[in-house]
Amino acid sequence: MKFANYHMGSLIGGTCLGAAIVGVCWVVASAQEQGGPVIATVGGTAIHSTAWDNQMAKAVGSGTLTNMITQQLLTDAAKKDHVVATSSDIQSALASLEQQNGITSTAQLQQALAQSNLTMSELQSQLKLQVLAQKVAESQVKVTNTEIKQYYTKNTKTLQVPAEVKLSVIFLKNKATADAVAAKLQGGYSFAAAAKKYSLDKTTANKGGVMGTFSYSQLDPATAKAAFSQPVGRVGAPVDSTSGWEILKVTSRTPASTPSMASVKAQIILAIKSQKAPTAPELLASLAKTAPISIQDTAYSSVKTSIENPVVPTTTAPSSSAPSSSAPSSSAPSSSAPSSSAPSSSAPSSSAPSSSAP
Repeated sequence: MKFANYHMGSLIGGTCLGAAIVGVCWVVASAQEQGGPVIATVGGTAIHSTAWDNQMAKAVGSGTLTNMITQQLLTDAAKKDHVVATSSDIQSALASLEQQNGITSTAQLQQALAQSNLTMSELQSQLKLQVLAQKVAESQVKVTNTEIKQYYTKNTKTLQVPAEVKLSVIFLKNKATADAVAAKLQGGYSFAAAAKKYSLDKTTANKGGVMGTFSYSQLDPATAKAAFSQPVGRVGAPVDSTSGWEILKVTSRTPASTPSMASVKAQIILAIKSQKAPTAPELLASLAKTAPISIQDTAYSSVKTSIENPVVPTTTAPSSSAPSSSAPSSSAPSSSAPSSSAPSSSAPSSSAPSSSAP
């Protein structure tokens, strides 16, 4: 499980390796390259370190130098602009990377690191670079009050906070058990006590059935329909959901609301900055104007040209859409990781051991 579209170095190496397999990218060492220590032998023929170094320089030299220069450009710009990547920023970027790659455990993360030939420290360094690139790019964008008002007006509906319910739930194995427990509750039996005694989901059972606060879309359709229709404080009839039978108690309900512009101003500014921020190639070309690049080895002179005069594909202007709880991130250089966005919460499933029937 490699990180998707992530490590540029591995992609470069993989391209050459794939070509070598089909007989295109053959490594040929000339006589003058037979110097330095022997690092391998094939039959009676030695492969010298000089030949190895030259071939590696040809294969990944330009890409490696490009990454080193762009990292220095970003590091210097961040220092100049007093931009920092906090541990929270890096953790959010890591969470996004895990979400994009379907990583849900430490073991899967370690496997992905190994297959991408990265250590955790190296990954965190590249995530830090990504965060710095995003912040430096957005620091170049100025947002006016007029733009904020226009954005708020255009996105009022999508900025709306959905209605939510706070739920307590008892999960049961079948309708007969659910009906029996419901009858006890109607007779005055404590909901919390019933949850602790009968619920199959021990996590919520140990909390008296308390499950949390959810919007309509975060719940199973049958659960949502019941939760948003039954009276607050009342125990509803058993519900047949996709995860089994449930008895619900709505402890509070918050209606949908539209936040004031003042309360989401910072969020809107981040969204506008993300939309207007320069792309990674544009940012690096801009930074190179204030920190001139000088290449002493003529074999890599094209690196300077590619950074200072990037070929930027023509794209349509981004549309104004409502910001999420964390600002979308701008594109980062090829050596950095994807940007961060947190997954939405969902109701827990009721796959727990059976308990005693009432």
